[in-house]
This record gives sequence, structure tokens and C-alpha cells, in this order.
Amino acid sequence: MNRHALHRITLAFFLALGLAGFATGAAAEWDAHVGGEHFQWVETTTPRVTEHGQRVGLGLGWTQDGTSGWLFAYRGEIYGGTVHYSGAELFTGTPVESNTDYYGLKNELQTHYRAGQASLIFGLGLDYWERWLTSVQKETWYVYYMRLGAEYGGRASQGWFAGGGMRYPLYTEENAHFDDIGFDQNPLLHPGRLASGYAELGYRFGRRWSAEAYYEGWRFGQSRSATVTTGGGTTTFQAFQPKSSADSVGLRLHYHF
Repeated sequence: MNRHALHRITLAFFLALGLAGFATGAAAEWDAHVGGEHFQWVETTTPRVTEHGQRVGLGLGWTQDGTSGWLFAYRGEIYGGTVHYSGAELFTGTPVESNTDYYGLKNELQTHYRAGQASLIFGLGLDYWERWLTSVQKETWYVYYMRLGAEYGGRASQGWFAGGGMRYPLYTEENAHFDDIGFDQNPLLHPGRLASGYAELGYRFGRRWSAEAYYEGWRFGQSRSATVTTGGGTTTFQAFQPKSSADSVGLRLHYHF
């Protein structure tokens, strides 16, 4: 199955699941949020590549009402920011200090099994982002993933709530746009799939407002190497994405309606 077919099938699945949730006819709650986070990216290279800085996000959520049984939910967010880059030039290895721009979009459909104050959560999502290292060098990432977790507390009413669990990539794809920086080919890379954690702690102040602190991580193993050439095949390189990690710690403010 090629990547375009996979993207279309996934988006169709999300749409069908979302329509199924709305078709239940049950009352539901929407919420919009704004947030900020401290982000860090690390690649295990020599010299080591690190990025750190602030990113912001705007999101929308939908949760089906109910106190027990299976319920549907949706979470979406657009996010971005400029972070500090510390690494090296691709060809020469010369140390570099610069900035990296991030633009991303997350969509996730969830099912909750709720029993009173406690819920078990299963989600399927897509985290898409562009990582601009220079004006011409960028990476485009698709991470299709599943979420397994649990939460407890007053998310649907006043009081504290907390949750956590793991995310696992089902499919990863990185387009490094090699042909934009002088290579003859542009092979897609597939970073290794590793489990990562998430956690959140928040307080609902009443009907309209809630706030939460959160942590989210990504872990990727080294991809398989792909052969690329320059100058019509005169010079050959082995391209790969090194073992990488991302960590985000932030705050979100929600308005419920």
C-alpha cells in the first residue's frame, strides 16, 4: 500500500468514526483550548543534535455525555513555534547554532469506557508536523499512533482530574526533501516505532473553565538507511534518521460550551 492510499484510508476512517459518534444522538460537550509548552528534540548523532524552546497550540475537543459505558471523543490541535537548534552542518559537520520552525496538526478519535469517576481510554490519531531547519531544508513527518490510558476525577464537573498512559506509533513516515538540498533522489524514511508516555493533571473550576498541566513524549528508533547520490551519481551517501526523542511539558486552558 503506498503512502497516499494509507493517508486517504486513515482520513476516511477518522471521518467515519466521527460521524458514528455524532450519529448516536447523545448530548455532548465541546471545548476550545489555548496552550503553551516547553519543547525539546534530541537526535543521538555526533555531534548531538538538540532543540529546545517554546511552542503554542490552539485546539478543539468533543466528548459525548454519559456517566457509564462506551463514549466517543475527539481531540484536535494546531501548534507551532520557533525553537533553538544546536547541531552541525549536514555535509561538513561544522557546529551550528540556529533556529528551527515547527508547524503541526494533531487529530485523534477516542473511545472511553467510563465507570463513575474513572475512564479507560483508547485512541487512534495522526500527528503531522513540518520541521524547517533552514529556508530550504525541511522535514515532513506523519506519525499514525494509538493511545492507551486511563483517567480519574472531575473532568466533567468541578474538581481535580488526572490521567496518563502510553502512545505507540503504528506507522511513521519522514520526508526529508533530499532533492531540495542537492541530492538526486528523495527516498522516504521510516523512523523506528517505540512506545512513549503521557500524563496530565488538571482542575475544572465549574461549568465553563478548566486548566491542566501535561507531559507528552515521542520516541523513535533509527530508521533504515537509504542510498542517495549527488552530481548525477558521482557521490554516494547513506541517509537515515537517527534515534530521536521529543518531550513537551505545558499548560492548557479550556473553555467548555
